[in-house]
Amino acid sequence: MTTKAPLITVILSGGTGSRLWPVSRENHPKPFIKLADQQTLLQKTFQRAAALANVAEIMTITNKEYYLKSKAEYETIVHNCATSFILEPFARNTAPAIALAALKIANQYGDDAVMLVLPADHLITDTDTFTKQCELAASIAATQSCMVTFGIQPTRPETGFGYIECGDATANAYQVKRFVEKPNAATAQVYIESGKYLWNAGMFCFKAGVILSELAQHAPEILKQAQSCHEDRSDSKE
Repeated sequence: MTTKAPLITVILSGGTGSRLWPVSRENHPKPFIKLADQQTLLQKTFQRAAALANVAEIMTITNKEYYLKSKAEYETIVHNCATSFILEPFARNTAPAIALAALKIANQYGDDAVMLVLPADHLITDTDTFTKQCELAASIAATQSCMVTFGIQPTRPETGFGYIECGDATANAYQVKRFVEKPNAATAQVYIESGKYLWNAGMFCFKAGVILSELAQHAPEILKQAQSCHEDRSDSKE
């Protein structure tokens, strides 16, 4: 990676556990489901994050009821980086969670600190490619002060995912032309045949100061509410 800016990985571990009921449920949501190797999705996400170069801290945003469970999951993984938690009294979706994380990171590390935002419930088996792409994204975010999102090459006309339409290609990425919500089957087929669309992975990378500036411009009310919460917060730091 070409930058020495600190990298803080932010794991989003919310959710209500309703999608895969009864295996996943309110007091045992999807990130805590054990797979065949007896590791949970949350443990796998933490392990991938801890293996990245230049990681200063792994910050987890989760429901306050999941704190002890999450902490116990992490204690089984060998790691050398700091860990911290932002505990939500109730979920308010991705943008407010990222805003809170960005405010905390900017305050602690400065506006140039790079945030890598990862959902807690992804299953990624090709960890080498994951590592390379995350470190490339962190380098782009740090040196070009842009926001990076991750796309997955689609293998079928899936209606359960959002899509990213690719714009102009750069040396090692695409400009995002637009994001599109979950399509119907016919539209998804068109996307696949065009070769211009990727599945939206829900993973992002940007400087803390960059995302705060974008929120101030495009979602000022979310930023205002996040700032109020940030000022009233009580931190949990390991």
